[in-house]
Amino acid sequence: MAFRESVQRASARNETKITGMVTCKTGSSNGVVKDLSDEGICFQLLFDIGARMGQEVTIRSEELGFLTGIVRWSRGDRIGIKLKLSSNTAAQISSYYKFFR
Repeated sequence: MAFRESVQRASARNETKITGMVTCKTGSSNGVVKDLSDEGICFQLLFDIGARMGQEVTIRSEELGFLTGIVRWSRGDRIGIKLKLSSNTAAQISSYYKFFR
């Protein structure tokens, strides 16, 4: 069984091509949200910003607005971000699906 098939997801992922910017205390980079779920984001960075597991990050994009989260993993030029869940976060993600998808 492949690793991807064995991973249990808390919520379904949807592929996206949302452009935005990720910022952490070690730097910031433009990039693309490769997939989005109600609880997290896979973000492909244009530049290495030294984001490490457990580090707090902010995500800004025209479609999603301003979101905050914690880096869960880092592989090459991609980072996985667990979003800080709130009613505002849920509303912003819902709005993206309603108006931009």
